[in-house]
Amino acid sequence: MSLSNRKMHKAVLKELCSPVTLLEIGFGSGSQLEMISRSFSQTALDCIDISKDMLWCANKRLGTRAALSSCSIEITDYPDDFFDTVITTDTCYFWTDAVRTLNEIKRITKSGGRLIIAYNSLYAGSVHRANSAFRMYNNAAIMKLCENANMKVLSHKTCGFKQKVLVISIQKE
Repeated sequence: MSLSNRKMHKAVLKELCSPVTLLEIGFGSGSQLEMISRSFSQTALDCIDISKDMLWCANKRLGTRAALSSCSIEITDYPDDFFDTVITTDTCYFWTDAVRTLNEIKRITKSGGRLIIAYNSLYAGSVHRANSAFRMYNNAAIMKLCENANMKVLSHKTCGFKQKVLVISIQKE
């Protein structure tokens, strides 16, 4: 996954604007976090993943450079308006309830903060099609979910074959 996601990781890195606090959802082996920690050494990195195996793997890779935990994004213990930036690469297909997930992301992200979603629509469609626990979203569906959560899509870029990066602004009343 680290190799197949490399273009998305680099594209996400280009979209970061010196965040003070950052949450990565679904950090996997920690390869993207490693890139971010090198480029933004002063950024506080919090990271969650539902896989305990990935937690072990990323802990081994990152040591104390990031606060890693195993939990779901649907309900977190983070305070309101905590993060400047939330990123997720190749995980939106695993969200069991996208509306609940986006609402939680909105709650824990500062107004004017950003959500960066990177995904591979070809990979998702071919690899996960047989498993009904996964939800396939096309570009329009992801953008519509974000807009329904009162999140403004700032940009939508292609960074590889069928690989997309959405940059979304968190708007709050």
